[in-house]
Amino acid sequence: MLAEELAALAGAGATALIGAMATDVWQGARSRAVRLFGRGGEAPDSAIEARLDEDAALVGGAEPGGEADEIRAELMPVWRRRLILLLERHPEYEADLRALVDSVRGELPDGRQVWTQQNTARDHGTLFAVQGGNLHYHPAADGRVPPPDDRDDRGDRGDRDAQAAQDTQDARGGQGDRGGRGGTGGAR
Repeated sequence: MLAEELAALAGAGATALIGAMATDVWQGARSRAVRLFGRGGEAPDSAIEARLDEDAALVGGAEPGGEADEIRAELMPVWRRRLILLLERHPEYEADLRALVDSVRGELPDGRQVWTQQNTARDHGTLFAVQGGNLHYHPAADGRVPPPDDRDDRGDRGDRDAQAAQDTQDARGGQGDRGGRGGTGGAR
């Protein structure tokens, strides 16, 4: 399994597991997670059970919405990392983890399947993020992100691009595009 696929599956597993905490789906999700981790001998069942129960108690004891969502967000990378390590050691568990994810997703009410994603790009970084879909990034040979090709059949870009260019120039105080570094979307 490729590193990107492994990370995506582990992220989906962590999302499903943490999303199930403090819901009616929790006991089934907990049992499947204990079996998954216990199979690999990564930790005794009692240790995994204790970690899961402690985290579920944190979520369950929190105020629904704000604080509970914060705790879930803090737990997400922890369980994602645990699942990545498990899959790295036991790639044959991929199908079992997918089954856990599918099972939990199928049992959770629609309202619990919605997550908030917070992303920050710093120090001239570029950030690309997606939830529940795919992101395809194809930089130009020189490393720049090319503008989208949204020309109509006549080859005209139309008034929309002219307005966008004017808005950009106005936002920069009339300085125009610095150094020809064009591009679309994303934080820089």
